[in-house]
Amino acid sequence: MRWANGGGATREIGIGFRDAPHTAGYAWRLSLAELTRAADFSLLPGIDRIFTLASPGPLTLSINGVQRTLELGQAVEFTGEAKVQVALLTAGPQLGLNLMTHRSISAGAVLTARRNGRLQLDPRAGVVAATVLAGRATLTGDRRLTDLATLILGSEVEELHAEDCLLAVTTIHSD
Repeated sequence: MRWANGGGATREIGIGFRDAPHTAGYAWRLSLAELTRAADFSLLPGIDRIFTLASPGPLTLSINGVQRTLELGQAVEFTGEAKVQVALLTAGPQLGLNLMTHRSISAGAVLTARRNGRLQLDPRAGVVAATVLAGRATLTGDRRLTDLATLILGSEVEELHAEDCLLAVTTIHSD
């Protein structure tokens, strides 16, 4: 889908509706944005955002006039009211994993780390998703996750075996 301001496109990965106010339409939303040119981010009042670079980069985000240069796996948090502009520093599109939470009812976090070995993802601890930014991981039953694949958790604990995997784990906590 196109951004609200037309400056880019986003693919929705996961969404939570629990107790969402009508104005937002969701409690949390995880998406993958394709950034093809310099653009302003849409203003989203009442929403908190975490943007994690999901491609090699680099790119620069200007947030209320303060510049941050991001490389693969690095994240920045900002409010939906912030004036945010993106500038690509390399040729070709860049991708951003974008977590948005409605601040009156939920809060989110994205922990990015290089992993090797077994990892348990527990939805009772607030884990809602795990995204492979680089490398690969295997789930029970030899289900493989490769670059940019996202596992959306249900109610059961998932065990993942990471192989030199840069993994972004998303958690949500409701107020």
